[in-house]
This record gives sequence, structure tokens and C-alpha cells, in this order.
Amino acid sequence: MEKNEILQKGKKVIEMERYELGRLMDSLDDNFVKAVDMITECRGKIILTGTGKSGLISRKIAATLCCTGKPAFFLSAYNCENGDIGAIQPNDLIIAISNSGETTILKDLVIPSAKTIGAKAICLTGNTDSTLAKLCDVALYIGVEKEACPTGVNATTSTTNTLAMGDALAMVSEEIRGVTREQVLFYHQGGAWGEKLKNEFEK
Repeated sequence: MEKNEILQKGKKVIEMERYELGRLMDSLDDNFVKAVDMITECRGKIILTGTGKSGLISRKIAATLCCTGKPAFFLSAYNCENGDIGAIQPNDLIIAISNSGETTILKDLVIPSAKTIGAKAICLTGNTDSTLAKLCDVALYIGVEKEACPTGVNATTSTTNTLAMGDALAMVSEEIRGVTREQVLFYHQGGAWGEKLKNEFEK
């Protein structure tokens, strides 16, 4: 494959990602507002869960929420079969991620169990008519027309949309709660950002 062809194919992938993000932005509605309110008002833990690539994105969203002062962590859906349901308490909020909305362990075990305990649930899904969407209190649409993968199989545009939705939820909630840069320094004391913030407040 020639250099120019490789470059064009790379640009095509990025263009597909940008296109789907534009569709995602246009899809935001009252359900997004409800989800932000649920995150902002949560007095327990925020628990992210999913399988496969959705699980990996869940970890990142949980880490972002922690940086804003919201206690959050990733709960392996599969480990819930072996006792980890005990991590969920009535004041918690579950955010379940499933592009299909039909991930068996989420719709048959994790969300029904969480609802029985008394936790609230949000799902990020590409199918708002799915079983998972109907089980949750709020369903946010993160669906795409097409994955950027040449075979149409590997999660690409769909995981980008999911990550962007997670960032939007976390950042809007952070702003509503009035989180300051001083607070962010306390949560993020190390790394390049920690050093930059320390220098900022030492001046």
C-alpha cells in the first residue's frame, strides 16, 4: 500500500469518528439532563460496568469521575456472578454500557440485582429500545451508523461516542457542583497536571 493511500485511509477513519460525534451531539435531549442530575445528586458510589471494549471505556469514565470528586469505580459484570454484587448499595448509581443493549449478564443479572438493592441505573447504549434500556431509569443513545473498522466489526466509532458521552456527563456534573482547580489538585496530586497546578498555587 502506497504512503498516500495509507494517509487517506487514516484520515477516513478520523473523519468517520468526527461524523459520528456530530450525530451524538445532535442526539442529546432531556435524558442527558436527567442523567447529569442523577450523577450530580448521587450520595453513594457511581459504579461503571460493561464487558469487552465497553468495560475498558467504563474504567476510563470511572477514573474521570474520580478526578472530579465523585467516588466511582469499575465493576466487572462477570465477577458479579461470584459475589461482587455485594459492592452495590441502595444509594449507588450504576452506569451500564452496552452498544447492543442486550448484553446477557447486564440485562439478566447486574441491573436487575442493582434495582432490587435499590440503586438507580443509567445505560449508555446504541439501542434505546433494548432490554437494558427498558430496565434502566435513563437510557442515553450512543449508537453509530457504522464502525470505522474495515470489516465493520471492531468497536471504533461506537467506543469513541461512548467515551465522549462519559466525558460530557462528568464535565457538566463537575461544573454544576462548582469543583475548583484547588480541589482538582487534591484529587490529582501527581503527574504533569499535578505539578502544573502546584506551581500555579505556589505563585
